[in-house]
Amino acid sequence: MARQTLNNKPTQGNAAQRKNAAKSKHSHSYIILFLAVFCFILYGNTITNDYSLDDELVTWTNPQVSKGIKALPEIFTTFYYQASGNVGTIAFGYRPLAKATFAIERSIFGVNPQVSHFINILLYIATAWLLYLILRRLFKKFHWIFPLAITLIFLAHPLHTEVVASLKNREELLAFLGALGGMWFFLEYAGSGKTKHILWGTLCFLLGYISKSSVMPFLLIYPLTLYFFTDVKPRRLISITIVSLFVLIVAQVGPMLFLPEAIHSNALIENPLYLEKNIMARAATGFVGLLHYLKLLFWPSPLLFYYGYDMIPVTNFANPLAIISFIIHLTLFLLAIVLFRKKHVLSYAILFYLISIAMYSNIVVPVVGIVGDRFAYVASLGFAIAIGWLIFRLVQGKSQPSMANVQPSVPIIILLMLIIVPYTIVTIDRNKDWKNLTTLYEADIPHLERSVKANTQYAGNLMYNAFNAAQQEGRLPSRLDIERMIKHYNLSLKILPDYYDALNGLGTVYSNFLGDYKRAIQYFEAAARSNPKNVAAYINLGYVYRELKNNEKALECYHKVLSMDSTKVKAYFKLADIYFEIGDTAKATRMNMLATRFDPYTNVPYVNIGNYHLLSRDTLGAVKWYEKAVEIQPDYELCMKLYMHYSQQGDFQKANYYKQMAEQARQLTKQKPR
Repeated sequence: MARQTLNNKPTQGNAAQRKNAAKSKHSHSYIILFLAVFCFILYGNTITNDYSLDDELVTWTNPQVSKGIKALPEIFTTFYYQASGNVGTIAFGYRPLAKATFAIERSIFGVNPQVSHFINILLYIATAWLLYLILRRLFKKFHWIFPLAITLIFLAHPLHTEVVASLKNREELLAFLGALGGMWFFLEYAGSGKTKHILWGTLCFLLGYISKSSVMPFLLIYPLTLYFFTDVKPRRLISITIVSLFVLIVAQVGPMLFLPEAIHSNALIENPLYLEKNIMARAATGFVGLLHYLKLLFWPSPLLFYYGYDMIPVTNFANPLAIISFIIHLTLFLLAIVLFRKKHVLSYAILFYLISIAMYSNIVVPVVGIVGDRFAYVASLGFAIAIGWLIFRLVQGKSQPSMANVQPSVPIIILLMLIIVPYTIVTIDRNKDWKNLTTLYEADIPHLERSVKANTQYAGNLMYNAFNAAQQEGRLPSRLDIERMIKHYNLSLKILPDYYDALNGLGTVYSNFLGDYKRAIQYFEAAARSNPKNVAAYINLGYVYRELKNNEKALECYHKVLSMDSTKVKAYFKLADIYFEIGDTAKATRMNMLATRFDPYTNVPYVNIGNYHLLSRDTLGAVKWYEKAVEIQPDYELCMKLYMHYSQQGDFQKANYYKQMAEQARQLTKQKPR
């Protein structure tokens, strides 16, 4: 009997363990499902959003993305962004992964921002799952409610709205997801020593890095995490550090082997620290910026689409905010160091935050916009860990020195709800602001009185919408809209009196909407003086002088444009119009033909020359040029003209040809994005 009893004990124990394991696995599945639902609660209302701030850089108007999957080789061998404008060419960055996903989307779904927003949510869900699994692994001695609480605090934080609701910032989602993938496999390698895990971890980190270099801090975070939460052997820790450094070098240096030299203008309006040589001024301003991030982590309002000059003015350590921030961050760092040898959770959380946010401090390298909500995305995980620990510590009290056996309780749930529920409400509400560019500007501009670029962009958006309304609906802007344009351009000039874009914009308002050409000339001339290399002001001056019937001055302006930049096709067309108007058809024709050298894909020169022949009653000459025009770029109305001409001539073969071409052109027009 004794033997039978002894034999039964292991059987009963194994059965109980299997039952508990099955129950734990079942609960675990519910948590995974809950996290997905929670992410949809947070960001589901973004699915109906349109394109917004800077989305065009990597989505529907990006020339590479518009080619779809076939552009993938080009995307992976070219700059992240490259364009030519009135001030020359800009080409910078290597972030191919997000653009690649949008190109694939284009091939499958066409131009569809709703699908893109849905995919962003799926990526956030993937982040939630992987983050929870990693945290559960790191805090395996704690009850599962602890890593879940940290995950929920992180997911709900409203600072993430710019990352998830903005399609352009998919790169941040992919970068963090790649970094977390690296974390998972490096943890596997630390325990097993299997080579396959370090290879998978290296690949994940590399994919994260070529999404965006914001994962650079993980070069330190990986070994930090392994030190705090594993008994990793020194050899394996060194191996992980070496491969992480290898990824960084490859990702930074590799693109230089096949990309030309980057061209990126570091402008004052983006960050005045680009021009600041005094290291103490840079440090003091940097600490003010770091204080801004801490404030938003605890009180995420107002959230803003852009900061820039002069939201955080360059300062020194006589500024109380710089001193307070320095003391706070030094105290946090010292606390982390004191608790470091104990492998304390709070030490890890603080160091994770400080390492992650350091690259955006502006102290070593200035960042675009001075500060930005998205820059705190990764760093906010350190904040979530610290807040989660403080909640559990507060409820547990001093009676239990260790938190290893902490259990979920009503006070813990209440405290978590006091954080997560308001965060969720703010997040859902903030998503509405990202509906489109106009809604975003309208929501944020009241808080951006000191941002030169934000005010100019807002005024420019009002102007863009006004021109669209005039073109599509024949509706002129209201007096209120005109006054708002003037107000916000003037707010920019109040801070930066010689800001080119604001001066040029004001000139456009006075010339195009108010007909005050005298004042418009003053602003355009001031713009030309402030930035002599930018040809837009001279093009606008040419327009004003034409309106004033001063063709001599207009010709002077357009020739000035071409002397500065001979590729400006618009100037050739304007000169052609003037020459034709004054009866010099030969010069008008020459200007149109010169334009074809720099834009061989436009049919405008051929249409213009065809019109000259038609006005001269040379129908056959006109038809010849119209045919050249539709060969290059089919146009419905032009094709119908040719159809009518050949129908009247009795050439029904050609007539039918151009009628079919007209129908094809109309179908293409219908398929164009909004």
